[in-house]
Amino acid sequence: MMKKQAGMSFFGFIIVAILVGLTAITALTVLPAYIEYFSIKQAVATVVNQNSGATPAVIRESYSKHAIISDIKSVTPQDLLVSQAGGITTVRVDYEKVVPLVGNISFLLQFEVESSSGASN
Repeated sequence: MMKKQAGMSFFGFIIVAILVGLTAITALTVLPAYIEYFSIKQAVATVVNQNSGATPAVIRESYSKHAIISDIKSVTPQDLLVSQAGGITTVRVDYEKVVPLVGNISFLLQFEVESSSGASN
C-alpha cells in the first residue's frame, strides 16, 4: 500500500513565492520612512527635554542640529509647532510621506510626533 504524497504543487509554490516577494519588497520600500519617523520622534523628545523653557527659536535651532546629524529630510525646523504654557513646553509636528511603490501606485504615510516637557514631568 502506497502513501499518498502531500505537499505543495509547483504552481502553488510559485504563487506563494510571488506573494512573499511582493510583501518583502513592500516592507523594504516603507521601512526607511518609519526609520526616519523614529529618528524625528527621538530628535523632538531630546530637544524638548534639553531645551524646556527655551524660546521657540532656540528649540528650532537645536532641532536643526539634530536633523543634520540624523539626516532627517522630511521635517524642517520651520515645521515644528512649539507651544509654551504654564511651564510646559510642547513640540508637535504632523507630516505626510509619499512612498512610491510601482508605476502610479504609492503609499501615503501620515505621521504625528508630539513631546512635552516641564512642570508636568
